[in-house]
Amino acid sequence: MKFLPACETCVKSGFLCTSCQKKLDEDKITSFELDLAKDLLKLEENVEFGFLEKVSFFKAIDYEDVVIIVIGRGDKIRITQVLINWIIETYELEKIILIEKSKKPIVVIESLITPGKVNSLNEIFLATGDTEYRAVLQKQDTDRILFTKEELEELVLELTDEIVRIEYN
Repeated sequence: MKFLPACETCVKSGFLCTSCQKKLDEDKITSFELDLAKDLLKLEENVEFGFLEKVSFFKAIDYEDVVIIVIGRGDKIRITQVLINWIIETYELEKIILIEKSKKPIVVIESLITPGKVNSLNEIFLATGDTEYRAVLQKQDTDRILFTKEELEELVLELTDEIVRIEYN
């Protein structure tokens, strides 16, 4: 794999260096991410999953029975349904959402609400000098979106470090 949430040596061995241990202690990485990274490295050795050699794995957010996996730009097309099914079965998940790493809130929101649509995304400049975003989603998509308004705002903040207020129109 091109990128992992922790050092490849730490992932393979299960023993963390001081840097990776610090990331774990500060909740920058989770034990779930370490387990998934270790499994992906093992799968990479298999000819069927050789494509993993070119894939980056940045983060995994375990949100109840849904896991959001943050991967590298352009990696979505490399990842096969066989791998997704393997992860779902191995970790007993309902759904996996793949998101390509981006600092742009629109990209992350669209990935989280698929097949829903974003009507608009407005940048709001606050008097404090900070910037926030206001995303307007279609009201009819509410039932199809897996997350509540608050959960979406929280996830977008975690994935992009940008504050986004979600509204339905």
